[in-house]
Amino acid sequence: MMIQMVMKVAKNQKKIDKILDRMVRKSEDEVIKVYANRYKEIIKEIDKLYRKYESNGVLTMAEMSKYNRLDKSLDNITGELLKAQDSSYRLAQKTMEQQFIENYFRSAYLYEFESQRKLGFGQISKETIQAAIENPIDKLTLPAIKSRNRKIIVDKIRNEISQGLIRGSSYQQMTRIIRNLVDFDANKARTVVATEAHRAQVIGRDMSARQASKYVNIRKKWSSALDDRTRDAHQELDGVTIDLDDDFYSDAGGVGKMPGQMNNASDDINCRCSVLYVVDDNEPEVRRDGQGNVIPYMSYKEWYKNRIEKAG
Repeated sequence: MMIQMVMKVAKNQKKIDKILDRMVRKSEDEVIKVYANRYKEIIKEIDKLYRKYESNGVLTMAEMSKYNRLDKSLDNITGELLKAQDSSYRLAQKTMEQQFIENYFRSAYLYEFESQRKLGFGQISKETIQAAIENPIDKLTLPAIKSRNRKIIVDKIRNEISQGLIRGSSYQQMTRIIRNLVDFDANKARTVVATEAHRAQVIGRDMSARQASKYVNIRKKWSSALDDRTRDAHQELDGVTIDLDDDFYSDAGGVGKMPGQMNNASDDINCRCSVLYVVDDNEPEVRRDGQGNVIPYMSYKEWYKNRIEKAG
């Protein structure tokens, strides 16, 4: 009975991961929409400038330097991208909260349903959620990341648009500069949403497991994505099982309680690994591969040897 329970828990944890990942992708799509709308507004500003001040299809630095035109235009363009950043980071915060809550209660349901026992779960206050998902490292908190990325894009806007004017860029060339700036910032914002959502997701499952561990013995197992995009250090961690309060150690330099919380950018950014919980030391017997197929449980190294190396 207990072995069957563990098999179902491991399998259903993976199902939860798929549901939560769909939610994150939806948030990432929203980020792209936000930036697309701001891009339209910036292009309106560029259109206005070229209609008023271009000469022979070229907008020069000399012309834009008159009457403080350049500074005003840069302020307008910067303002639009900062609006996109503000919206994206609000979305990141909302997605983090959603991922935490969903994984906490979906996992709680899973543990109680499979064990047919009440494991003491109840409501969680907003303050508890905020404290749980806030990064303990000051420079990696969401406000700190936002501030850092804000400075980067402001500097890039001023530098690249000014250089374009010095070169005498045509309208088409200037719109390409703008497109690249928007894409650059949108990609950074999308990465923040994905990375922070993943971190909140694993925290939610961990807290749920800790509540359940008051009633049953639970250990945690690193579970890597079974595909060729998994970083080498996380291939090595796949299948490593430790006590709830112990740390995982990554060859990339990170040390932490779970994927996404290794306190090291090389481990945490865009990490797609998850953590499974082993009940009463009964190991899971199945997992899903990179195509979503249920296969006998094997480590990343075993999977790679059987699926990739054998295929040449």
